[in-house]
Amino acid sequence: MMNYYGYNMMGGWGIFMMIILLVILIVIIVYVVMKLVQGGNNAGTTSNGRDEALEILNQRYAKGELSDEEYQQKKKILKS
Repeated sequence: MMNYYGYNMMGGWGIFMMIILLVILIVIIVYVVMKLVQGGNNAGTTSNGRDEALEILNQRYAKGELSDEEYQQKKKILKS
C-alpha cells in the first residue's frame, strides 16, 4: 500500500531489512559449514590419533623393535 511519499508501509526500509537478513543468513550458513568441516578434521587427530600412536608404540615394543629407553622416551612424548 502506498503512502504520501510513494513508499510502502515500511517507509522504504523493507529492502534494506531484507538485505540485512540475507547477510545474516549467509554468515550463519558459513559458520555452520566451517564448524562441520573443522569437527570432521579434528576428531581423528586429537585423542584418537594419540591412542593409535600409543598402540603402535606398544606393539613395536612388544616385538622387540624398541629398547626400554626408546620406548619410555617416545611414550613420554606421546602423552605430553
